[in-house]
Amino acid sequence: MLEGTGDSPQFALDHLDPERIRRARERQGLTGKALAEKVGVTPSAVSQFEAGVVRPDLDTLVRLALALGVPTLYFARRERGLGRYAISFDACHFRARRSVSQRTRRASLRMGEDVLDLVNVLEVEGVAFPEERVSSFVAERAPVREGDFAAVEEAASALRKHWGLGFGPIPNVVRLLESKGVLVVPLSSAHEDVDAYSTWATGRPCVMLALSKSASRARFDAGHELGHLVLHDDTHPPGLKATEDQANRFAGAFLAPQEAFYAECPRQWSLAAFLRLKKRWRMSVAALVRRAFDLGRLSQSSYRRAFQQLSAMGYRKGEPGEWEHERPQMLTQALTLLEGEVDLRTLSRALSLNPSSLRDTLRASVAPELIERLSPAPDEARPPIQLVELRKRG
Repeated sequence: MLEGTGDSPQFALDHLDPERIRRARERQGLTGKALAEKVGVTPSAVSQFEAGVVRPDLDTLVRLALALGVPTLYFARRERGLGRYAISFDACHFRARRSVSQRTRRASLRMGEDVLDLVNVLEVEGVAFPEERVSSFVAERAPVREGDFAAVEEAASALRKHWGLGFGPIPNVVRLLESKGVLVVPLSSAHEDVDAYSTWATGRPCVMLALSKSASRARFDAGHELGHLVLHDDTHPPGLKATEDQANRFAGAFLAPQEAFYAECPRQWSLAAFLRLKKRWRMSVAALVRRAFDLGRLSQSSYRRAFQQLSAMGYRKGEPGEWEHERPQMLTQALTLLEGEVDLRTLSRALSLNPSSLRDTLRASVAPELIERLSPAPDEARPPIQLVELRKRG
């Protein structure tokens, strides 16, 4: 926890971390100019605050907190104890339209950081999350060269073997990733234009997914982001077409491995046949057609005819035969373990967030009824969070 005994604005000013001002601004999706107008200072002053060149006075710090919807303690550095996760924007692989602004992308990252900080708090409280089992696989493999799709196929097959999956359909990809130590976080409605992104944060693999899209699209996005985690290190700049093509190929190979899918896939285009495959393999018809083409089961002309028919029927915007979204369960289970020991008020204090902000962050990831149970009555006074003697491990 923070050094010191209080959480007053003066305490936050004395322990100011200028980087936290920028992160709070990005969290709200604000430009420096927009924040300056809210606070009543110049854009130049905001830039200097964030760079640590100038320290705001106490009144300005309070106005910054009010404008950004955070307690003043959010701006303070932590001397020991609970760490704070930082996700590097430049290291994130985004699956989003080019029209999605950098402000929206950065805001989604800051939401992801809030969830990572919450995981850190829960770990300190004694919750043992699943062991991470992606990096051990990656460490044993040589980098995949650009355009080497045979190596991508082999990597997807090898990961299935590494995780003991066999070659049949995967019932629930999100639950699988969580069981292997991947933190999967649904993006809030405010960030749903960012389909998905993935990154490594302090050694933890993270995948953020927009569940506003179809269930088959979200499932494929999960496989796509897993591909980035497995295939692409710091030497692979995010956003390149070659990198995205490899992640797409990995997703297809991981969800519908050649060892089993090839024999089931028809040699000619048939909408009825591919709808049956969709039900079994839980992939969109469009993704299955692409997979069939990649494996040489459909010719170029059949591939083109398939997409012409899908477009004519309006299936490119929405297909029939969808299922319920696969939703993460890890945070719900972790908070359930601590139910009665912590609530949203004590957790928000540990995270230096307002309870309403934490509630908004959790709404995408945690069962609504649990959020309500963790919300104390308005007149219920709770002490600051204490690191209680919980032994959930072992």
